[in-house]
Amino acid sequence: MPGDYVRRVGEILRSGTSIEQRLRDFCEATGEWLPGALSSILLFERETEDLYLKTTTLRVSPAAQVVHYSSAGTIEDLALRERRPITLREVDRPADSRLLGEMFLFPLVSADDPLGVLVIQSVSQSGVAKEKTEALKEAALLLSDSVGVSLREETTAERMTKIAAINEAGINIISTLDLSRLLHLVATSASLIMEAESCVIRLLDPQTGKYGIREFYGMKGEEEQQDLFRMDKKGITAILKGEPSILVRDTAGDEKWKEFAGVARTMIMLPLTRDGEIIGTVSMFDKFPHQTFYPSSFNNDDMGTFVKFIRYVEKAIGNAIVFDRSEKLKNLDESTGLPTLQYFQGRLLHELSRARRFRRKLVLMICEVAPRIPPKEFSAIDREKWVIKRLAKVIPDALRGYDVVARIGEWKFGMILPEAEDGRMSAIPRIKQAILDEVEKMRKSMKDLKVDARFGHASFPDDGEDHEKLIFKSNILK
Repeated sequence: MPGDYVRRVGEILRSGTSIEQRLRDFCEATGEWLPGALSSILLFERETEDLYLKTTTLRVSPAAQVVHYSSAGTIEDLALRERRPITLREVDRPADSRLLGEMFLFPLVSADDPLGVLVIQSVSQSGVAKEKTEALKEAALLLSDSVGVSLREETTAERMTKIAAINEAGINIISTLDLSRLLHLVATSASLIMEAESCVIRLLDPQTGKYGIREFYGMKGEEEQQDLFRMDKKGITAILKGEPSILVRDTAGDEKWKEFAGVARTMIMLPLTRDGEIIGTVSMFDKFPHQTFYPSSFNNDDMGTFVKFIRYVEKAIGNAIVFDRSEKLKNLDESTGLPTLQYFQGRLLHELSRARRFRRKLVLMICEVAPRIPPKEFSAIDREKWVIKRLAKVIPDALRGYDVVARIGEWKFGMILPEAEDGRMSAIPRIKQAILDEVEKMRKSMKDLKVDARFGHASFPDDGEDHEKLIFKSNILK
């Protein structure tokens, strides 16, 4: 009886089980009541205007929740747009046919918000009776109310959970003053809050004026990372040209981003600002909602959540930059302005940890200069201090902007070359030549000056994987 069916689905929808289980039970109950009928529930995504197959008694592959398509121009869209049920029935049926095919589409609407469509496909001898069609309409109304309440509760709970997560992460982030540790914490926290597979953080290097990648979080391999970095580079270029934010819902359907369709499906990016200047960007790739295995799209709600999180990040990075500058001033050698041995030791441990994590090479180099300064009874300047200061200036200039140079002894310099595939082969000749050129210039003021330079080097991981082995080998000077 139609009344029994309506009562049964009403009990299912009022039960305390999860919304997913209730929708599955609803479809199964409908299939049992209409023998041979197939029942499907499609939910409408307002941001993309796509319909997602939430549950069905059809056998589908891949999983039902992954199947989605644009609603534009579909019968489902018509039912939702005009808020009316639609019945499709065969019209040119052969006289000798024993079976009749029908399809019923019932719009699911709650509080005037379009939620989706209930689709019933039936193959029977005499068709679905009118009283059963009326019962399906009544069941669709009950389904609309249940889905509407559940989605509102789910949205509210999700928003509250994310706000709580942002506040908790914000406290941890703001209390972290070490910039490297902070960036790692930001990347992991952002990925969890935004349900993203990957995160890329860029910061402005004040020396080079370039926005370099300072942190990456994700499971992609090295080759895939490079493709992701290209996509990120296009995003930051748009940000620097004036875009306030980047939201790519589906790369395959966006003409500007179609070239990255095989790299990531969706991306969201925001700038990091300090005193009105862009000091970096944070970008997220591929959203994987809880308990799903396929990416969905970032939307405007995600952007609102991301903006709240980024406000904490900007404050934390501003604090960390000020702290980092103060610490560097404490760790600078007075004569040369280069970092001291204490700073160098800590930085070596950090760069080794980073090299292990990203499986990159690293070169540790030691350069000892032995100047022979001609004696002079009276001099207006400290001749040794003048020589070491001149040499300390040319050595960093012979290296890359992100290489680390420190004064670790009276006449000894230490160098860390991250991601140096051929670091020692190319760097040593450049440094030697820079020293020789500078000595030639200094001879104009100090005629008999001579400087001998000896080098030692060790490469991670080829020459060892811990700092002690690398330090030992790099101190073998030649």
